[in-house]
Amino acid sequence: MELSTDFKRALRLFVYYYTNGTLAYLVTDGHLLAEADYMAKLADQPSNMEQVFAIYTNNIKMDENGKVLNQKHAINRAAQYIITVCDENAENAENYKVIPEFEPWEMELH
Repeated sequence: MELSTDFKRALRLFVYYYTNGTLAYLVTDGHLLAEADYMAKLADQPSNMEQVFAIYTNNIKMDENGKVLNQKHAINRAAQYIITVCDENAENAENYKVIPEFEPWEMELH
């Protein structure tokens, strides 16, 4: 089985917005993400970046033809993890709470 063209497009867009620092424009909690230099904070800890991609891909849902049904949701969940990592490392951390909390299946590495 091959990855669908739509999934490849969705993943490419996620990676594009992440790497050019504009992921904040796509997510619900964008104001929190915009305040963090998330790329620098995640660059020092590759396991955090691995977790971001796991959350994104574990949340993607596709129909029987491979059409992505919930790109925004998957990006939001990955962004919530990024915000928690940045918040943990920030001075005067506001203790951002992920709502709903991550389920074990979202965090699984495959």
